[in-house]
Amino acid sequence: MGIVGNAQGGIGGLSSAQQSMLANAPAEMKPFLEAQMKMQKEQELLQLITQMMKQMHEMAMSVIKNIGG
Repeated sequence: MGIVGNAQGGIGGLSSAQQSMLANAPAEMKPFLEAQMKMQKEQELLQLITQMMKQMHEMAMSVIKNIGG
């Protein structure tokens, strides 16, 4: 499954407000709303991973600069 799959499983669940909205939605809209909510969670996860990778890169560059003098 990998790191991303595990992270999605951990934070990928819908909040109680989202579940309530989904439960009260018309039947024909439920698949679209659920897909939209899942896409939003994936985008948030991608943004988190991107930010973490950027921070790791900046730390590595800082170490390289300090070693170089």
